[in-house]
Amino acid sequence: MNKEEIYHLLEEKMLGYLDYIEVPIQPNGEPLLPIRSEVNLKIRQIDPHMLPLTGEQIYVRQTVVEKLQHVASLLQEYDPSLILEVVYGYRSLDIQRQLFKEKKAELKDKFSGTALLEATHKYIAVPEVAGHPTGGAVDVQLIRGQAPLDFGTKIWEFAEDSFTFSPFIKKEAWCHRQLLRRIMMSAGFAPFDGEWWHFSYGDKEWAKYYGKPCALYEQLEIVYTS
Repeated sequence: MNKEEIYHLLEEKMLGYLDYIEVPIQPNGEPLLPIRSEVNLKIRQIDPHMLPLTGEQIYVRQTVVEKLQHVASLLQEYDPSLILEVVYGYRSLDIQRQLFKEKKAELKDKFSGTALLEATHKYIAVPEVAGHPTGGAVDVQLIRGQAPLDFGTKIWEFAEDSFTFSPFIKKEAWCHRQLLRRIMMSAGFAPFDGEWWHFSYGDKEWAKYYGKPCALYEQLEIVYTS
């Protein structure tokens, strides 16, 4: 079995657009709150598109803030030198639509119809089911000091080796991915195994992954800063 065949098998196991579209939402009305840095929890906004809206701050839903704080406390117990770095949370729905539109245009000569939506979703989620615009999804990594641990690829490196279970990375990087996945899931986050850094709570992806009857968070048009 060659490399591409292995990537294909991994991709087949991942949930996609058609898995999420029918998941109902019962909004619970939780507010978006800024993530506050703590001893084992740091933030660093890496998307310049969000700077005009939120500055350097990262917003997520209230329960997501609490769960991130729980992960930080678990890290403190496991290894006080490790820090959970959050680099992305809420994304404006307008930005999600624009990014999706651009990626869809790149792929339109190769796919059409539902296949085009599925193909685009692998890179940029279809806005109607996307987690970041709900404030329920986060992109995270573990750092020690000022440097990230080796995860095999950089965060936001959209390549097949960023699949969580890619067998083509070093053992140390594999172990770091599994540690991150395990500690985030222990706090109730759902992983997206197409991107080792992406986790969510309360959105359609979380609901589908854990077999919940509905998602808790709807997409939000704006974010309030204070």
